[in-house]
Amino acid sequence: MKRWVLYGVTVLAVILLSASPFQGTDISKLAPVEVVWLAEEDGQVLLVTDTGDWGRGKDVREALSDMKAATKGTIFLDTADYLIVQKDAEVFLDQIAEILRPSCMLCYAMRMPDLKAAGAFFDAHEPSVTLRQWRNEQTELPLLKGEGRLMWDES
Repeated sequence: MKRWVLYGVTVLAVILLSASPFQGTDISKLAPVEVVWLAEEDGQVLLVTDTGDWGRGKDVREALSDMKAATKGTIFLDTADYLIVQKDAEVFLDQIAEILRPSCMLCYAMRMPDLKAAGAFFDAHEPSVTLRQWRNEQTELPLLKGEGRLMWDES
């Protein structure tokens, strides 16, 4: 009799666990991001990633929601290592700082570079300022220049 009770409890546990509302994330649908571009165009925030995904909105959260709604996979900004901010769009840095990791490195650029090329450039020439440093110390951001060939503005 004890055996049947044990079998019944086991079967019940399997049924309950398989009907769980919690579902894992399919890793093949994740879109890990390395580089993010943050700009303002026509009064809206524009976010673009090196994966080719982009979104627009009145603020960073709305632009991110727009991006997530249109992407083929699941945007995963927790992997972003680099943030490039269009010159004069720094007013949105506080908003994006709530989304990206504090160790994300950042710099300015006058216009959006090829984000995949920027990721390769940053692997060899990392920006010197992290999001945490910028928030705590208001550190001056380095300026990335160039379109095809990227380099730091030393002036």
